[in-house]
Amino acid sequence: METENYSSAITLHPEIIDGRPGTLVIESFMVDVPEGNTTEETCYFVEALIKCNLKSLADVSERLTVQDHTDSLIQV
Repeated sequence: METENYSSAITLHPEIIDGRPGTLVIESFMVDVPEGNTTEETCYFVEALIKCNLKSLADVSERLTVQDHTDSLIQV
């Protein structure tokens, strides 16, 4: 299978985590190793990018959860 630089897929799975509803996020990727780089260097860079993306997703999710709880309180 040929990849043009980078492609990824993110899947979300509802889960119970520590007794509370949550979401398990799985990201898989394929990346071409650029000429002049090693596989390890390329994986390190992509893993750092994925961590940043997942952190951003977590931040947005937490803000939406707080907003949802606030909206519920206002409607009561």
